[in-house]
Order: sequence, then C-alpha cells, then structure tokens
Amino acid sequence: MSRSLNEKGFLGISLCIITFIVGDYLLNHISTLENPPMGNTVYILIGSTLLFTSVLGAIIVSKYIYDNKKKIKKMEHKRKKHRVYFLKNQKSNTNTPT
Repeated sequence: MSRSLNEKGFLGISLCIITFIVGDYLLNHISTLENPPMGNTVYILIGSTLLFTSVLGAIIVSKYIYDNKKKIKKMEHKRKKHRVYFLKNQKSNTNTPT
C-alpha cells in the first residue's frame, strides 16, 4: 500500500504526540509516586527520553514535509521556466555540387 506524503506526515506527527503523552505521564505522574516498582530514576530517564525523541521526531517529520513541498514547487517552476522549442525545417542554401 502506497500512502501519500501527507498521510505519512499525519501518521508520524500523531505517533510523536502519543509518545509525548506517554513520556509526560511517566515523567510527571509515575516518577512522583512514593515507591514505584522500578524506582524513580528509571521513570525519570524513560520519560525524559520519550519527551525528547517525540519533539525531535515531530521536528524532523515537519521539516521533511516542508522540504518536499519546496522541492515540488522548485521543480514546477523549473519546468515552466524552460520550455521546449522546436526548430522549423528549413532548406539549406548551400551550394552542393551535382
């Protein structure tokens, strides 16, 4: 199945948002509990890592979408700028020996 660039971008951004929500929940809610199962430090590290990767992923996806749109616009401008001209067939006026 082939998806368009906008669908892939929307999927990537939504995945980053979900990752951000999970990281925020781990960092702010579970790590502040009195005695979490694996300790507070583990949840702080995992939550911070998820937050950072989700923000970085959203930036990369949006940059990729923007660059691709810019590339398409540039190619369209280049195509309109350079038109193909065909030369008319003309008989040559050179003297050829018979």
